Amino acid sequence: MRSIKFNIISLLTLLSLSAFSQTKVVSNSFNFGLILKIEKFAGSDFRYSLDLKSTETDSLKNVVIKTQQVINDDEWLDANLAKDMVKDTLWHPLLISSKLNPKTKEIWLYANFEGNGNFFVDNLKFEIKTENGDWKEVPIKNADFENNPDNPLKGFRTSAKIPDGTTISSHNRTDSVGGKTLLIKTTKASVIWKTNYGSNKRIGKYCNINGIKIYYETYGEGEPLLLLHGNGQSIVDFTKQIPELAKHYRVIAVDTRAQGKSIDQNSTNLSYDIFASDMKILLDSLHLKKVNVLGWSDGGNTALIMAIKYPKYVGKLIVMGANLNPTEDAVEKSMLTKLKKDLKILQQKNDVESKQLTRLLYMLSTEPNIKVEELRTISAKTLVLAGEKDVIKAEHTKLIADHINKSQLIIFKKETHMVPEENAPLFNKTVIDFLKEAEIKN
Repeated sequence: MRSIKFNIISLLTLLSLSAFSQTKVVSNSFNFGLILKIEKFAGSDFRYSLDLKSTETDSLKNVVIKTQQVINDDEWLDANLAKDMVKDTLWHPLLISSKLNPKTKEIWLYANFEGNGNFFVDNLKFEIKTENGDWKEVPIKNADFENNPDNPLKGFRTSAKIPDGTTISSHNRTDSVGGKTLLIKTTKASVIWKTNYGSNKRIGKYCNINGIKIYYETYGEGEPLLLLHGNGQSIVDFTKQIPELAKHYRVIAVDTRAQGKSIDQNSTNLSYDIFASDMKILLDSLHLKKVNVLGWSDGGNTALIMAIKYPKYVGKLIVMGANLNPTEDAVEKSMLTKLKKDLKILQQKNDVESKQLTRLLYMLSTEPNIKVEELRTISAKTLVLAGEKDVIKAEHTKLIADHINKSQLIIFKKETHMVPEENAPLFNKTVIDFLKEAEIKN
């Protein structure tokens, strides 16, 4: 199953993605923002602005404001960006002008700062153009930063962690406007290079399977470890796992059929059996057997089928948030209801992307269909994982573990289906500890 969310920190990635093997990132990026309910203004012109003054001390300075419109949980419109290009130290406005979609319910406003220097911010505004052509300001609490001098960003959304060397404070504005201003003071910025997992042209390869091109990337050395992502995801979703796992293993990260960079122009139905067969053929092309397999969500379903149908190819097995069937005994009812609703909407569309998504969601709504008895045939030492707040029911996860002979069960307390992303250190340590323990005992 797939859970869709928008993480404010991901703004950094959106601003700097490239098609090359690595991305240049400034280490001390900090952002703040807020969400406005604007359904009653849908279809109107809008302006988002703030007053800015900066005294950067190096060439790393980068200030960007962004708006993101939300139609529903699954539909986001393309973002609008405005970048500060002013090099003087005077106050000036930074502005985005655009139009609200008639279906927009929320708009997310952000401001992102990186590099070394002092960044002064004042008079945050969101305005709507009225029918008579005037601009009406939508109230934003503490938009002028006059209140809460001890915590000037109280009520705003901020980066999960303030970077080392960054301080947030209130400051007296010294020009004729007067009053208070927000001061973001940043030091210790440096350039770091991050590997573009899932889009690494230097090492990415394809395996041709009857005209279907399966994309994969390999990192690290040692015992091979195959990574299988969830429905509608890709190698990118293992970004927080690959660098850690590659310290110990030869990691083979794959975009499964019709997802990520894998190329599948067919219109036939997809299945986890097909995915498992694809992985067998990929491993054959690499001359590998007894490979450790880590599957998350749909990847866990594929991993279970691999262990059942191709036992000689699976060494140790780890499944996170897997299920045996798409029923209310296994999956939260709300997720199944949403899945049916989304599938119905997609089936009415005719574009290429919608057709591919329809194939994926149809599979999700009808599969897998793994019999409990089949689990008993799994010979691989297995770790079964799920979150306490997972969309896969705890009783179902326990059922899977109970019917695999050499299995361990861990339910992560207070965690969701997205624990590999939301608590990567815990997830990674659990995986590595299991694999290392299995190595010693085997």
